[in-house]
Amino acid sequence: MRYRTYWGCLVLIGVFVASAWQAAAQSDDSIEDLLERGRYANALQQAHDLSATGDAVARSWLAHIYRQGLGVPQDLSRAIELDRASAEAGVARSQNALGHSLIMGLGVEADISAGQAWLHRAAQTGAAQYEFDYARSLTSELADPPDFVEAAVWYQRAADQGFIEAQTNLGILYMTGQGVSQDVDRARALFLAAANAGDAQAQNNLGLLHVRGEGVPRDYDAAFNWFRLAAEQDLPQALRNLSVLYESGQGAPVDEERARRLLARARALEGGALEPLLSIIGFPFDPRLHEPDWDMAPDSAEIAAVLGGDPVAVYIQGQRFMRGGSERQDFRLAFSSFEAAARHGMSGAEFSLCLLHANGWGAPQNYRSAYVWCSLAAYRGYPGADVLRDNLALRMTAAQIDAARRDIAQRLSQD
Repeated sequence: MRYRTYWGCLVLIGVFVASAWQAAAQSDDSIEDLLERGRYANALQQAHDLSATGDAVARSWLAHIYRQGLGVPQDLSRAIELDRASAEAGVARSQNALGHSLIMGLGVEADISAGQAWLHRAAQTGAAQYEFDYARSLTSELADPPDFVEAAVWYQRAADQGFIEAQTNLGILYMTGQGVSQDVDRARALFLAAANAGDAQAQNNLGLLHVRGEGVPRDYDAAFNWFRLAAEQDLPQALRNLSVLYESGQGAPVDEERARRLLARARALEGGALEPLLSIIGFPFDPRLHEPDWDMAPDSAEIAAVLGGDPVAVYIQGQRFMRGGSERQDFRLAFSSFEAAARHGMSGAEFSLCLLHANGWGAPQNYRSAYVWCSLAAYRGYPGADVLRDNLALRMTAAQIDAARRDIAQRLSQD
């Protein structure tokens, strides 16, 4: 009887723990699924409700929502508060996020040592991404001093799980002999595995090995092929290296014009994260709307809708002025149209205003205003707005960001 009762208790406890774990996993998947489908309001509500019951995983997702500004104004301080609570409860996602925030000083005073400690705790869960992140923190320029020996251990653990970037970074350590005994053959094998999986840095590194004849016979044709693959992914170093080959005629016919274009592209990309991103974005149209033929003039129904103040029609009018297809390109008129559509909460118009301010089209270049409009577009779920917003933040002072957030709060209060 005694043993039956003892084991029975164990079974009951096990069932309870398993049920609690399954419920947490279910809530985790459900919130993630809602976020992936852009249903931010639903995800926010569910994360709030579950967090109130003490669900640490849901609290971690709530931190993510505030950190990214998904359906809410971005609030890094609130995200830190939520991440810290979940991190202390053992949620690896929050441990990793808190570590990054502390290292970069995002929403909290920078503390590299504390940040690395949280990254280490996340890495100890065995997730390859977190192992990689911890290793990278040990070798970054912020590490004082860097610890290549420990980094090699964690890169190896992530690489053993097939984590591509870890294979590349571990290869670099073997190539340079930092933290491990120098082994060019081991480095080449790691680069090859990552390069075949599409990693641009590994492809570039293999190209360098073939140019230098390190661990392989010198082979400019092979180098050209690896540099080309990496350059197609806009890796600046690869663009520069490919430019050299075209200029010298090694591995490819001499083509000075192409060499100049490649070098110019590399310089543009190295000028900062924002400029190439803006170049790639170009003139996007809200993917949730039917895109008209820009070479065709607007029909009578569209003109009537614009005159009637229909926000979608006014947004499309702004797009016509911005693109200059059937209409003459006029950024000032585009700006006015987008402002009118944005007053109705059109996230596509808000994102377009962000682009106009960021590029200085139709208005003086103003990162603070661009940040405001991108934040509003991200708040309403416009795809990619959060990425541009975060890149803009890198160009702004803390005071400018604080002022922008006050502007955002004021605009949202008028919704």
